[in-house]
Amino acid sequence: MTQLAEADRPDPLTLAASAGSATDRLLPGLTARVPVEDRAALERAAATFCVRFQPASLQRRALAAAAPALLDRAGAEPLARLLDLASDLGRRGRGGDATLVLAAVPRALRWLSDADDLSAWLAVVADVAERAPESLAAFAGETDHLLGRLGARGLAGFVGALIDLAAGRDDLRQALFSFRDPRAETLLLREAADVPLARLEPRLKGLVTALWSVEPVIRPSPAGGAQTARRSSFDGRILFLPDAYRGVRGEAAVTLIKAAALHMGAHLAHSGRPRPAKALKPLQIALISLLEDARAEHLALAQYPGLNRLWLPFHTAPAEGGTAEALLARLARVLADPDHEDPDPFVQKGRAAFREARDSWDDPDVLRRIGSGLGNDLGQMRLQFNSKTYAVQPLYRDDNQGLWQFDLPDQEQGAPDEISISVRIEQRETQTEEPDRRRTEDGGDEVSPVRLTEADPEAAFPLCRLPEWDAVSHRHRPDWVQVMEHPSRMAPAAIIDRLLSERPDLVRRTSALIRQARAGQPVRLRRQAEGDRLDLEAALRARIDLAGGHAPDTRVYETRTLNSRDLSVLVLLDISESTKDTIDGSPVSVFSILREAAAHLAAAMAEAGDPFALAAFHSDGREDLRYHRIKRFGEAFDTRAKARLAGLRPGLSTRMGGALRMATRDIQPMATHRRLVLIITDGEPSDIDISDPKHLVEDARKAVQEAAGAGIDVFCVGLDRTGDTYLSRIFGRQNVIQIDRVTALPDRLPKLYLRLTR
Repeated sequence: MTQLAEADRPDPLTLAASAGSATDRLLPGLTARVPVEDRAALERAAATFCVRFQPASLQRRALAAAAPALLDRAGAEPLARLLDLASDLGRRGRGGDATLVLAAVPRALRWLSDADDLSAWLAVVADVAERAPESLAAFAGETDHLLGRLGARGLAGFVGALIDLAAGRDDLRQALFSFRDPRAETLLLREAADVPLARLEPRLKGLVTALWSVEPVIRPSPAGGAQTARRSSFDGRILFLPDAYRGVRGEAAVTLIKAAALHMGAHLAHSGRPRPAKALKPLQIALISLLEDARAEHLALAQYPGLNRLWLPFHTAPAEGGTAEALLARLARVLADPDHEDPDPFVQKGRAAFREARDSWDDPDVLRRIGSGLGNDLGQMRLQFNSKTYAVQPLYRDDNQGLWQFDLPDQEQGAPDEISISVRIEQRETQTEEPDRRRTEDGGDEVSPVRLTEADPEAAFPLCRLPEWDAVSHRHRPDWVQVMEHPSRMAPAAIIDRLLSERPDLVRRTSALIRQARAGQPVRLRRQAEGDRLDLEAALRARIDLAGGHAPDTRVYETRTLNSRDLSVLVLLDISESTKDTIDGSPVSVFSILREAAAHLAAAMAEAGDPFALAAFHSDGREDLRYHRIKRFGEAFDTRAKARLAGLRPGLSTRMGGALRMATRDIQPMATHRRLVLIITDGEPSDIDISDPKHLVEDARKAVQEAAGAGIDVFCVGLDRTGDTYLSRIFGRQNVIQIDRVTALPDRLPKLYLRLTR
């Protein structure tokens, strides 16, 4: 069959002409919505797309879901560019990537405001398709994450930086675009904001504490919804600040974050307890919150007039605009700036009512009455107010969620410091419970009683919510388990140092074993004098030299070697109630042996230079999985890490699946050839809210499978002589080692580690 030259192939538009408009066949009824002058370019792109993808294809279905909104938002030209991009991917045999790009368009439109933004995003997508084709799927999957943090304009710089960092390595590009390599998050922070929040945190905390004698806890804001602008927020003493505000960079970003933190500090000092929101409409809540913002700032300015230089420049709402949102922004400005005039009757009424109530500001009902009345005025003006899209103005002000109690009876509310939007921790222990459950929090290491530094229990805060596998329905229960970070209990690091000094030979022997092991990526060495196979390229070159009468290079073999340790390890300790049990009638507990073994292994890994982390877990029902990060990756095994290890206290239950998922999250960003989670446990998974013993076994098994799918090995050291059955079910028989004599753990753990890392 004669292959047609490119110039002889029929034009797609000609092929489609006999069947009518390709645009209408592809997207019925769309042509009528396209300006006449744009139809030809769109028709040509649609005709090419029709040739590449069949009518029932996934690509066409994804396009049908994306095209109408895209056309309405940006017009025909970006739609034609999208069709051309998808067709080009199809021409290269990458139809799957085309589907993913088309499916990402509706998510992208949530963040893209106009045709220019969409064109900028499409240009970046085309750049990734050209320069990092293996990473296009990962890039498309991160659409919400990236556009929400960077916007369309900041995306190009970030993508270029990732590609440059990879230096031509396909595998490294994939790790970066999928955020498995932690340097991607570092670059994202750099692009989104010149100064990461973590760097500002000590200064912000110090300012709030110095001004109002309230020590806040500062945390990054949870990822906001796509439809709402990200704002700061507070919940009791916890201040949530965005990693970055879109479009604000450099010193302006630092000033904005500082203004936001001090505004919330004024609330902590002057706004008192959260108020019930029942019987209030969203517009009334917005207005009362606006008045409370002004009241808190006025009281703060009475103490520190210099704060006005920080807050006032953000009030720039012009005296124009008749929407509800515009009128609220105008009212906020006149309440903050006594010199600013606004002729609108609603704005003037709000200012007058606020000033007249000055002597009654201590009465929360006063602002409620004023706000409710202003809300009725706006209602009579027939102005629409969408609470879902409303963003408090100006930008430094928080979302006011910390001012209100939503859907909770008055008697259930505690003091502001006790309230958490994400989780409510209840005291479950009662006088009728079994003695061993009641002693959980009182117990410690019976062998090494120490004076612990107790942290404020209210400082516990939610880390994240995790799914849990339901083996009966064969589905995950989404957001089922709440992971809590409780404050570290610190004990003298000398406890750990004493354990290490008692067995110096064990530390030296373990370090030597680790250094001798090789857990690196196999590397092919070519042009070797000896080897296990021929280097065909070198052999061919030698043959050519011989034929030409030249002396050949006799290095014609190749071999493979592990030339470096390329390994990261997370050691996960089960510190549930059963580890308090003593061994064979002695005063030595399972926990004390577990801690000693962990200390020796950690010291040896630190000396050998292996990247490692050390964590422990126990649980008190699905709303309180406690995950203790004793030593993180990148931290030294220093005095603080040893103090955390020394301060661990066993107790509670064993929700193993959730702990394994947290360990997987912690180790997943490590860009090493091997990633290993080593869990040491003495009992079957269980918890106080689970009656079926098989449920948590199956969930833990699923968590191990999920880790394997992410390229992470999970091995278990079992200290339960009867645990063969359930541990083999969870980890697989080849991934479990049972140690019958618990006291042998410190000696056997290094050998096990060596075996696993070979």
